[in-house]
Amino acid sequence: MSQAKRGRGRPASGTAMSSAERQKAYRDRKRAEKIAIINSRNALQELPDDGSPRRLIAELDKAHRTIEELRRENALLREELQALRR
Repeated sequence: MSQAKRGRGRPASGTAMSSAERQKAYRDRKRAEKIAIINSRNALQELPDDGSPRRLIAELDKAHRTIEELRRENALLREELQALRR
């Protein structure tokens, strides 16, 4: 009563995803992760100022947004200045 020798490797499950399906699942996970981070950071805006790392991360995000706004404003002012110099 000898059984047939099983082949090497993991046996096929029959439910393998195609490359496109795996990539879509990856993008969906990343998108959901990003939304969760944004939601948690928005919720952190209501935290008391106790110096916690979460509060500091929220303050850092706010500072980054302010920097981006100032960079855009700076670029517009430079364009205006160059137009006036002409």
